[in-house]
Amino acid sequence: MKKNGMLLAALAIAAAILLGVWMYFRPATTEGSKELDIQVVYEENSSKDFHVSTNAEYLGEALQEAALIEGEEGPFGMYITVVDGVAADDSLQQWWCITKDGEQVNTGADTTPVADGDCFEITLMTGY
Repeated sequence: MKKNGMLLAALAIAAAILLGVWMYFRPATTEGSKELDIQVVYEENSSKDFHVSTNAEYLGEALQEAALIEGEEGPFGMYITVVDGVAADDSLQQWWCITKDGEQVNTGADTTPVADGDCFEITLMTGY
């Protein structure tokens, strides 16, 4: 029993350290007004451009304010299921991919910081 308690304590300490490291190294946010360009690329390779004005510090919040996305809360933040009224179809293994200036972001929408002039693409992908 004592061994299990020590193991749990060690895991809790490791989790706290990892959280601290993430908080220290996470990308910085920018306060104030921002202008963002968002391109949504649909299944049929058509696209639509949106201009978003926001005071949000993260992409997810900016997109929700603009009523551009819907999703489900999960362990890593919002999982985007609908963009501009178009739902990803799970039966076809569809999902929405976020890129910034053509490069895939390594964070979820809720943890992707935004700055004035940023350009993002949200593309409907098929296949996991």
